Amino acid sequence: MIFSLDEELQNLRLDDGSAIIDDDGDDDISISKTIDEGATLRTHLSVDAKPIPSQKGVSRRRSSALEKFQVITPANSSKIKIPTIGTSPTSLEKSENLIESCIKRSSLSRDLYDFKPVRVLGKGAYGKVILVKDKSTHKLYAMKQLKKAEIIIDNSNKEVDSDDDNLDNILTKSDSDLSKRLERTFAEKTILSDLEHPNIVKLFYAFHDESKLYLLLQYIPGGELFFHLKEHGTLQEDTVAFYTAEISCALKFLHSKGIVYRDLKPENCLLNERGHLVLTDFGLSKIAVEQNEDVGEDHEAEGENITELYSIIGTPEYCAPEILQGLPYSQNCDWYSLGCLIYDMLIGKPPYTGVNHKIILNKIQKDKQGPKLPYYLSDGMKDVLGALLKKESKKRWDVDQYWKETNDKSGSKQGKKKNKKERTSTFQSHFIFRKVDWKLMESGESQKKTLGPIVPIITNWELAENFDSEFTSMSYEDSEEIIDGIEIVRKSDYLFKGFSYKASGSYLERYF
Repeated sequence: MIFSLDEELQNLRLDDGSAIIDDDGDDDISISKTIDEGATLRTHLSVDAKPIPSQKGVSRRRSSALEKFQVITPANSSKIKIPTIGTSPTSLEKSENLIESCIKRSSLSRDLYDFKPVRVLGKGAYGKVILVKDKSTHKLYAMKQLKKAEIIIDNSNKEVDSDDDNLDNILTKSDSDLSKRLERTFAEKTILSDLEHPNIVKLFYAFHDESKLYLLLQYIPGGELFFHLKEHGTLQEDTVAFYTAEISCALKFLHSKGIVYRDLKPENCLLNERGHLVLTDFGLSKIAVEQNEDVGEDHEAEGENITELYSIIGTPEYCAPEILQGLPYSQNCDWYSLGCLIYDMLIGKPPYTGVNHKIILNKIQKDKQGPKLPYYLSDGMKDVLGALLKKESKKRWDVDQYWKETNDKSGSKQGKKKNKKERTSTFQSHFIFRKVDWKLMESGESQKKTLGPIVPIITNWELAENFDSEFTSMSYEDSEEIIDGIEIVRKSDYLFKGFSYKASGSYLERYF
């Protein structure tokens, strides 16, 4: 049997004069040397690499023969000696340092040149949001760009001289205002890098160059709720109740983490491919004092208690009256904004509009009974709007406190008031949410297993069909750069130390 097997092996031949490629590296080198250089690549490319089915039935491709090619040194190239592991302790240490540096380099955050711009998704005060594609993996991201010069230089001081004395004066003229802008700039990165919720957008990378900051966010292809409101005009009450429930879950989660959102509006609510709502744009959000310690060593903000904030900030049509008045406010302001958004989805516009916040505030103060509600709204919707749109924050529905039923049954009856001022009925038990499965929604299973009321039409994710053509038709390249502020940006680059971020590999795998 042994001699007959040897004879059969000797009779084996390859068609077309091809050589057998063994898994042993030495055999590959000896075989490749016998083939002329002009035919080497052609011979190896002709190797039949058919997929081999695995035990589970999933096709698997053979390793490419190109991986074992002999290295051909180009002409006129210089040879660099690579340190190898020797017998001396010095050579061993050098080799370990080389390997360690290679590992560190491969794990660094991404840079701008790793992504190819596709089209513009939106534009804000500090920059654009651009749909980009990873050049290596072809994955899509929403890249939010923030201009450093716009953050550092006050709008009223854009015309500056390039002298060193003037540059130093600009950087030190309003340190408090600059620290506020830097805090808000870092807020989005800090918040999103620590949170994970099905109704909050995901952050994957953050980096910066000489002129801009970049946030690589989850691409939500369904577009803004604002876009769909333009298409539909108004929404049915069941649809409004569903999206109100999803928004309230996100707000309740943020408040439990010590974060006030402060910028709830249709432009910041996105719909994913399954029709579920996702909150984005956390540039105006506020982190509580105890949550503000991880902003960075060079960005230790004084911090404020979220039960007493003072900044006049946000979109006036959706801001609580106490913010417009400059009075202290708390996280309860987000629930007033939710009432404005519900009103917008039902009526087609916010409850109060105007060219500036003073006009809006005057309208709010004139309406002693709150905004007028159309007759065609159901009693349930009128009740919710009336409870959320209270001018006085103490009389407004404290949803965080009365979120759901507890063991304490006191005050659980719908519509019951405490001292005729405070609304004490639970939010989840309200009649308008009778079709909402709160357990499924809070756990995130609803977003995975069910479809939302509005399922966006998506034929190609790269086309961004559900985003306004006003943005998608824009050039993703900046036509005007702030030349005057370039020296200031270079001198103040230390202000953005610690901005870079990279999500963990397991986190990236969950969403791709």
